Amino acid sequence: MIEHKVYVDSNGTTPIREEVCQLITKTLKSGWANPSSQSDDADVAAQLIKVSRERISKVINCCEEEITFTSGGTESNNMVLNSISKLYTQPHIVISAVEHDSVSACARNLAKQGLISLTEVELNSAGNLLPEDVCAACTSETRLVSVMLANNETGVVFDVATIARLVKKEHPGLLVHTDAAQALGKIPVDVAVLGVDYLTLVGHKFYGPRIGALYHRLTAPLVPLLFGGGQERNMRPGTENTPMIAGLGLAAQLASQGLSHHSRHMLKCRDYLESRLLETFGDKLVINCKDSPRLPNTSNFAIFLENCRSVNVLERVKFVASKGAACHSHTATKPSQNLLNSGVSYEVAMNSIRVSLGINNSMEDVDYIIEDLIRVTNELAQL
Repeated sequence: MIEHKVYVDSNGTTPIREEVCQLITKTLKSGWANPSSQSDDADVAAQLIKVSRERISKVINCCEEEITFTSGGTESNNMVLNSISKLYTQPHIVISAVEHDSVSACARNLAKQGLISLTEVELNSAGNLLPEDVCAACTSETRLVSVMLANNETGVVFDVATIARLVKKEHPGLLVHTDAAQALGKIPVDVAVLGVDYLTLVGHKFYGPRIGALYHRLTAPLVPLLFGGGQERNMRPGTENTPMIAGLGLAAQLASQGLSHHSRHMLKCRDYLESRLLETFGDKLVINCKDSPRLPNTSNFAIFLENCRSVNVLERVKFVASKGAACHSHTATKPSQNLLNSGVSYEVAMNSIRVSLGINNSMEDVDYIIEDLIRVTNELAQL
């Protein structure tokens, strides 16, 4: 019998691993010095940062010099888009219609200022982004394509490698960025295989601290968002957050080492969840984007029973899930625009719930979720 609250909102955030927490705590004491200073203590802090950079570079298959530590995904994504707007005269940028707000809102703001022209490529009816559609959206003025590696709400994995190959073949010199926030620890992330020039990583999505890192190919242009000291090779000024950087590197290493085992386990639990949902709710159930390749941990579904809007269900269940992106929680009474842009109808979107499993979830957790959904849907039917 489960006594703890079952947490299945891992695409929103994940708890810090115990090993990572221990390293952060230890580094708060041992790595307290300013890594730019000239002292033995400073050398300790600098070495911790170096080790973290090495770990991350090995995980995604790049050079250490191609990793810049940032405050998180929002800063990393803004850094790339703003760089393109500053380095070129009114460049054309192509994004998908379902990017995280840190890409889409940034791009729309730059377009509103007249600094770029912008195209948002629509998805097909299965919630997937077709490489040929992205390629068709590019012109001779396109300088950047920015598409996520995996969608945070539907779990659909986009074929970034093919997108990069096609657009670069058609338009030599064009740059490609991918927001891989949802990918690390769930699917392989290799910048050489993907063929991208920029890649965003976010620690709290893979059991690490709430900071991030930006991969940028040595030959890819990049300008800083902030100005000050010369930290991070003049790309990200400010005294480094040594404990969190150390934690980020270890979390990335552990996510990579456990990838095969954990991805298989999450897929097994996800498939079991969806089979139990179909068994329980039959033709009253819709699984969104199930015909597209998805992350192994993510299921986005809608239950069509009386009063079963997602907001009503989530208010009553005893497990922790969501109706979509955490940054859109203030729009709980509206359907997810992300789902609508993924080919999901308004009615289905209004009833949709995202379950995003984590490495510590179990089959027992899935059984608990099903029993809880039965209880809640029965209660709602009585209203």
